[in-house]
Amino acid sequence: MTRARTSLMLAALAVALPSCASDPDQMVLGLQYQPTSQIDATRLNGAAPMNPASRVWINPVVDQHPEGSQIGISEEEDKAPVYFGANGLPPADFLRAAVAYVLPAYGVGVAADPASSTHVLELKMVRFWAVEGSVYEATITVNATLADRTGAVLWQGAMTGVNKRWGRTFEAANYIGVLSDAALDLGARLALDPAFRASASTTPAG
Repeated sequence: MTRARTSLMLAALAVALPSCASDPDQMVLGLQYQPTSQIDATRLNGAAPMNPASRVWINPVVDQHPEGSQIGISEEEDKAPVYFGANGLPPADFLRAAVAYVLPAYGVGVAADPASSTHVLELKMVRFWAVEGSVYEATITVNATLADRTGAVLWQGAMTGVNKRWGRTFEAANYIGVLSDAALDLGARLALDPAFRASASTTPAG
């Protein structure tokens, strides 16, 4: 019994901790959406109410960030590159998970499947990057399109999420945290954009 309990505790600890492999020349992150910032509900003050019948389906994110498997760099470690690895999410799935988490917190209903949706959101990610210098900084940028179920475009716009923090040098948790909070910031900016909210509240035809 003691051995089994110990095994379960070790397995839970492995899931909870950020996964990475690093050496002095590079880092490979097991990306997981683990924000350290909180949803700020006060930002809803003054925001237009949403149509409670609206449900947005988020298409799989299209990753167009130009660096491929590289998602960052450490200026503190002689420009050591940072990559995402197979033990975590690819950046596209990481961002989709973040947006699906953030939108409902700001009143934007998210559909569980395409069939139950009233609107379709497409995100093309053109920037997914973290730089470690004197501080950690992350930037995530998407070109977003919201359409109705017929494919008619209702809204388009570019959105950028950013985050900055202090932290120990070349530490996986700091990269994951700064990217997670940048994704949270992007989701909040999208959810609170007045034109996006108005378009996502339109009553579907028919």
